[in-house]
Parts: sequence; structure tokens; C-alpha cells
Amino acid sequence: MKIAEIFPILSITIWLVASLHFSVAEDVQSTHSYGQSSSPTSFPPGHLKPLASESTRLPVSVIEEFPSPFEFFRDYVYPSVPVLVRQGARRSPAFRKWTDEYLKSLPESQELIRVEMRKVEERQLPRMEMPLAEFLDRYQTHDEYLVAKVPDYLKKDVLLPPSLQCAYITANMLETMLWISSGGTKSHLHTDYVDIINCVFRGQKDFLLVNYTRYRDQILYDHPEGFYSSVDVERVDLNKFPGLRNLEFLEAKVEAGDCLYLPFKWIHQVNSYGSNVAVNMWWNHQAYVVPTPESCGRPDPGLSLADVRFYFHEQPDAYKEGDLHPELAFVQYPSASLTAFMVEEEMESLTERQFLEFMDMILPGLDHSNIWTEEALNLTHQIFKILDIDGNGEITLQDAEEFPRDVNELNLFFINLGQKMMVLCDIVDGQISKQKEETLKRLQRDKVQDADKPFREPSSKIRQMNDRISVPKQEL
Repeated sequence: MKIAEIFPILSITIWLVASLHFSVAEDVQSTHSYGQSSSPTSFPPGHLKPLASESTRLPVSVIEEFPSPFEFFRDYVYPSVPVLVRQGARRSPAFRKWTDEYLKSLPESQELIRVEMRKVEERQLPRMEMPLAEFLDRYQTHDEYLVAKVPDYLKKDVLLPPSLQCAYITANMLETMLWISSGGTKSHLHTDYVDIINCVFRGQKDFLLVNYTRYRDQILYDHPEGFYSSVDVERVDLNKFPGLRNLEFLEAKVEAGDCLYLPFKWIHQVNSYGSNVAVNMWWNHQAYVVPTPESCGRPDPGLSLADVRFYFHEQPDAYKEGDLHPELAFVQYPSASLTAFMVEEEMESLTERQFLEFMDMILPGLDHSNIWTEEALNLTHQIFKILDIDGNGEITLQDAEEFPRDVNELNLFFINLGQKMMVLCDIVDGQISKQKEETLKRLQRDKVQDADKPFREPSSKIRQMNDRISVPKQEL
């Protein structure tokens, strides 16, 4: 269905907008809901206790070995099911070799690497750089931990999981990250716009996971620029963050030698224990990857991260976040994104129909014929209302100039925009996942040998638009 055919449907469904849960007034429940604690008249279970203390906590699914790429995508990636692979990291040389003494003995350990300054995550703090060897001499006694791209000289020690050993998957690998700490690290409650496999080589990491699609009407990120919540995960104020009540958590205790698959956009919070070393592998969820046995072939037991190209790692300027995720660039820089689009299209304003075309361009996926559900159209209408500052039925360049500028400040404009865009993207992703699952079913039935599509280059129009947006380089 074309945009021109969809737009009359939008007019019919606009009257339903008022019933949608996330109205601007409902998004922020009081002027101090996300700034300071209210004066509670009751204390709900778990109030001022660690996250999920009084919540339902179910164990994540566990398997004993990595499945084939086809089985992995069919059973876990497309249906969005987290899974723990017991002993999945033991096959890597890193599991045996990566002691502090070994890492310090490498000549390359004198190269600078990035260090976080507090083990309880605080994203506003500056980061330090120091030689890896220096960090390893001090991290046991300092309130800091290491998170950085896996250095090239260490990649050979980490084997690529068999579930990812397919050319159509490795063509969409984005980045691989190294984490080292003395334990006691605590992350924000957050979400990531990538699929992740996390392998632990030393220590233990405990993950609390929440299905975003199931609970997207409850959890509000007061930091939409980083898609995280500022809730204190050690003392959760359930009067300040009422959406965290009555959640069902999945719990994964990832011990040394284990790997965890964390699906795209699942909400999670991570605590580490003991001297801790882990590696993350990220790939592009939005790529249309259907790895059949015929197209993938047999796994190579010696294939390591050194044998894979990571596009954000090796070509950060060519494959920027804005190219892969223009919808995220729009949330972070709505004024620049819309202005660039209007300049490119030689427009001075956008009607709601034209704004829908803009959204169609920046939303993920290749085939948008089935994504514009009634729910998606209603939500897009609400986003349009947020951006139409003067309420005249058009988004003008003047409107764009009046948008708040600093996404890092607590601001209702960005909270509302970010929340609605996250829900819209989740609706779209749900529709796209259905398309992928249908492809898998068809391949199973018809045994088609090659229905994969490789890494999706950003469209020339999106690249031109991004070139016009002057923003600092972002990290995924």
C-alpha cells in the first residue's frame, strides 16, 4: 500500500487518538514524577529496594550449545526470545588465556583504551583514557571499569559463535566490545538498538530482562537520548517511577564460560560480580537475514572475531548510527533532521501527509507495505502534534527552530517524542518480524536455497539528509 493510499485511512482514524495511552498529559504524571520523589501516601512492594526485589522473576531459557544459524534465527532472533548458552564461551582461547598477567605481557597493552570512572553507571561523567596495562594494575582498587572496542590484537582469542557463522550474518556485524572490571558494576535500566551476544570469560554477570513490547506502555525513559532510565537501580522509588511496578522479569545468571543472547530492544539491567571479563558482539537487527543451511554451509571451529569485519569498528564514518538508524537521529536531533529533509525536498513546511512520507523514509525495514497499522498511524499523528508547535496543522521551519536543543536535559518535549518514537518503532519492528518469520516458514516448506539479503546500504536520500545534519559523532 502506497503512502497516498494510506493517508485517507489516517483521517478516518484520527478521532481515535484521544484513547491512546500516551497522550502528552499522560506521559508525565506530575511535575515531579521524574525530577524528585513525591510524598507517597503508600509504599508499594519493592519500594526503595533493588530493582525487581518484589517482582516476578522467571529464569531465562537455557540451552547447552549454540544452534545452527537457521535454528538460532528461527527460534530466538525473529521471535525475540533471550537464551543462555551454557559453556558457550569456553571454546574461545580467551577463556583460558585472558589473565591480567597475560594481557599486561602483550606489547600492545601500552596502547590507550577507554575507562569509565564509576562502576555504578553514570553516563554524564567524563571518560578517561589510559594504557591497558596501567588499567590492569589499578582497577582492583579504583572505582572504575573498562568498556571499549575489542582491540584488534585480542580478536583472534575470541571465537565467533557457530550461530553467527554465515556470510549473510557476518556482513551485518556492527561492533564488538570488551568489558573488564573488579565486579560491583551496575548498569542503568536501558535498551539497545542491536542484537547482542554477551560472552563472559571471567566472573559473573546477572541480567534482569524485560520484554519491551509487552511492557512498552509502562516504562518511560527520562533520558531518550540514550534510551535509558535514571531510576536508582539500588533503591527504586516506585512512587517516582510507577511504571516499574508489576513487571515480570526474566533473570539470567551468566557465569564464566557462558554466553547470553539478548534480543533487540529488550530492556535490561546488568550487575557484575568478581573479577570480570566479557565480550559483546552486536549485529544489525534490521537487516533481512535468513540464514539457511544451504547458504551458510558448515561452521568453521576456528573462525574468530579477527576474521570478521565490524562496520562501526572499522569504518565509523562510512556507517554512522544515523545511516543505520535515521529514526534514532530524528529523536536526538529532530530540528536538524526535519530541516534537512525540508531543504532536500525544497519545502518550507510539512503537512501531516508529507510528515508521514518523512516517517516512512526514516523507519526501519525494506518493505513498508504492511507496517502502517491503525495503531502506527495514530501514534504518528500524535508525534506530528508534538512537532506542530503553533498547532496550525503544519510543521514549519519556524516550528523546527523552536524545538528544544539539548536532548541531554530533562525535557518533556524529548521525553514525549522519544517515548512515542520507541513505541512506533516497536510496532513497525513487530510487523517486519512477522514478514521475516513468514520467510522462514516458506523456506522451511519450499527449501529455497538462497533468500538472504546482505547488509542494507542506507538510501542515497538518507545519506544526503544526514550530510546536512551537523551533529557530533555518536556512538551506538
